[in-house]
Amino acid sequence: MDVSQVEGDAILFISGLSTPEVIAAVEGTFVAFHRRLRDMQAVTTCPCSACANISMLKLKFVVHHGKFSRQRLGSVEQLHGTDVIVAHRLLKNSVPSKEYLLVTDAVLDRLPTGIRDRFTPHTESFDLGAISGGYQEIAHLWEEARARERQRVAPEEAQVNSEVTVDAPIDLVHSLMLEPDVMQRYLFSDDVVVIPGARGEELGSEFHCHHGGSVVTLRVVSTEPGRELTLYSDQPTDMYITTRIADEGDGRTSIMRSFLWDEPADAEVAEGLRQMMNGTVLAGEDAMREVFEEKARAARPV
Repeated sequence: MDVSQVEGDAILFISGLSTPEVIAAVEGTFVAFHRRLRDMQAVTTCPCSACANISMLKLKFVVHHGKFSRQRLGSVEQLHGTDVIVAHRLLKNSVPSKEYLLVTDAVLDRLPTGIRDRFTPHTESFDLGAISGGYQEIAHLWEEARARERQRVAPEEAQVNSEVTVDAPIDLVHSLMLEPDVMQRYLFSDDVVVIPGARGEELGSEFHCHHGGSVVTLRVVSTEPGRELTLYSDQPTDMYITTRIADEGDGRTSIMRSFLWDEPADAEVAEGLRQMMNGTVLAGEDAMREVFEEKARAARPV
């Protein structure tokens, strides 16, 4: 979806996605919004009232399907047409919820029954006439996502555990663990693009790891600086990886990783995934040793 206009506290998007894809994108955006609010609360040290009350922020969506034309004045492009007016008018509505997704009949008509049935019928009356559609409350989406999210993987519950000791001091290992050029080496990625976390901190940061034509997204879900961090990965299945580091003395550091993922229902696929992960984790140990020791040698005074 592309941003068309920013109007006060509202943002107008346009999209060429299918209608079910738009609904999925909206729901994903809602969860990401609340995840970022939570992370900002966790890392902020600002005592101002805005930061203190950040959890009070709410998000609402209005979705309409229709036609529009574009008009450009200088560097500013605006959308025009009756359907654009419909979307704007619906921003002022009587939906009995603080966080909702309001859609018009034009959207409902393009949704499969399973999704359409989640909406409660709703009509608004304007000078344009009555605009019918439906709404659904969406606060539960964040509650459900938060309930599914892990903060760490204990070694005893992991499907694969890994441990490697490197000739590099713990402070160096900690500072480099999430550096893109280092991650690229031990994750065997072609490129790693970073999206900073809340207030630029590690928590909530994302790493988009490019492997050929595919992209794996890793997100920091919890961190204890200098000791432990947990990442969520969206491929090859939902996966959590907790990395713990410990000072072994004499400038050496142990790196322990615990992997836990959703098992595929098919036993053959599940076994194939386990074998792939065992091989990848083992190769990752060698890659970690190589990159951290290389960085440690480069950091030593000549």
